[in-house]
Amino acid sequence: MSRRAVQLGNRIILFSPDDPVPPVNRIQAVVKVRLTDELTGTAPDGRMTLEVKERGFLPRLGSDGFGGLIGIPRQLFPALQGRDYPVHLTISAERYTSRELEKNVPQDLNFPATFTPHEINVALHRQPVFIAGRTARLINNASTPVAGALISVTGIWRKAPPANVAVAPDPPNIVAIQPPLYSDRAALTQSLAPRNLAPVTGNDKALMDDVPASANPIRLSTRLGLAPGNILLIDAEQAELAEFIAIASLPTTAPADQPAAVTLDHPLIFSHRRGAVVRQVHPHAAGASRNITVDALSGDSCLFLGALTGLSGAAEIEITGAPGPDEYHKLMQFTVTSDADGYYRLPPLSRVAQLEIQAEKIVGAQTFQATTTFRPDYQQRENRLDFMLAA
Repeated sequence: MSRRAVQLGNRIILFSPDDPVPPVNRIQAVVKVRLTDELTGTAPDGRMTLEVKERGFLPRLGSDGFGGLIGIPRQLFPALQGRDYPVHLTISAERYTSRELEKNVPQDLNFPATFTPHEINVALHRQPVFIAGRTARLINNASTPVAGALISVTGIWRKAPPANVAVAPDPPNIVAIQPPLYSDRAALTQSLAPRNLAPVTGNDKALMDDVPASANPIRLSTRLGLAPGNILLIDAEQAELAEFIAIASLPTTAPADQPAAVTLDHPLIFSHRRGAVVRQVHPHAAGASRNITVDALSGDSCLFLGALTGLSGAAEIEITGAPGPDEYHKLMQFTVTSDADGYYRLPPLSRVAQLEIQAEKIVGAQTFQATTTFRPDYQQRENRLDFMLAA
């Protein structure tokens, strides 16, 4: 910058200031992130964290869901004029499913003369909750449990309707799966079909090590009778931890009756203990498929479909669609029957703001029923909802 004279009292001082620092050499926001709850469109309630894999960035995130990455653009993206720069983010919030994202800071032909931070909007999905309770009816002014009552979700609202406006529910074309999704599934490009998986007897294996979630490959006690494409039921004797995953590859150089590292189509979702039973399953013929109608993300346990026809009685399902490998899951529908003491429990629910739920019991020529509208509290893992049935 040009020299100039500065008069201080009776003295004149020659002042030669440094050239201003170009904007791309200053610390600033280089990636902007906004987090919202997909059900409300507002910031998630509770503690949130933002992490980045690449070095040189400072992640920042406020309680209002706004934040991002801070750094010096010229140092972080020296060749931005000629190429994109990927960043790998991990976003977590209490009672929400964590997200791992790979986003590109796009090429900027005007860099380093100008720089505009890349903006990312992320809608987080709630972790599932359970709705459970008891069915009863009044007999001689006393509450009596009703066994064998049918409890069904008869309508859903993805967004909570205004209190002063009547909004009809959507059809309850929603199912729950166990375990959650292994990979993202884009709406209308992915399909779900019933495909029961029969256990193959006499060929059980065992895990050789404790394995954490996201592990792949896993070590099995032997590879006898196994081949790429075979579907394994991992932790077959622990219903809450069981996972169906196909074999991507396995070694063939060592003897087949020795421990082998088996690579799976997907990393594990759950942790599993050493010695857990790994059982091969045989897929039956697939039934009619139906499209997934709402984008689903890795970790989601609920899927929205075009229709539920053909799924009655299905125990397992297959999910197909490019580019990832197929997935296999247990299927649960939102229709259950109360037990001998009148208690019921619906499958894990998420991604729905409000439901219409009906309980019904036919006794002789009479039908006893109750219908209610219910908004799940996603801060509570268990939501209690009792029904008092009336004719």
